[in-house]
Amino acid sequence: MNSLDKSYFPKSALIGAGILIVGTIVGVAHHQLTKPAVPSMEEGGVTVVKSRLLRFVDLGDGVSAYGGHVRVFDESTGAEMSSLRDREGFVRAVLNSLSFERRRSNVISAPPVYELVYWSNGKITLKDLATGVRIDVSLFSADNKAVFMRFFAPVESPS
Repeated sequence: MNSLDKSYFPKSALIGAGILIVGTIVGVAHHQLTKPAVPSMEEGGVTVVKSRLLRFVDLGDGVSAYGGHVRVFDESTGAEMSSLRDREGFVRAVLNSLSFERRRSNVISAPPVYELVYWSNGKITLKDLATGVRIDVSLFSADNKAVFMRFFAPVESPS
């Protein structure tokens, strides 16, 4: 027998570790069950200035997730607003993020319709109507905010 076989681990350390683990689990469960709901922007006194429903259609002619063309339509009128070229990666990154959430939530068959909202506090959000996921695109930079502001420009209905 060597000296390691004769030593014992202190019982108080095991009890302390067990109490710490149980306390952590109880504390997290309590927080998750009692945390207040996050107020929406409407409840915080922020109102919608402009809003538009958009449909993005990827033509699939690119070599990567950031390549090819994407056509943008006003969902309420059906009018084509513009198309995204291969150098407009920020919009594509936001769309890829929302697409990932669709796959994760298993709502792939839902139409690709998003609500773009300009709020009275200057924020711009893009919300996926199928999943409810909302991205504040104005957090990234003024240039990226301007990319989405162009989608609020008037567009004529198709004849």
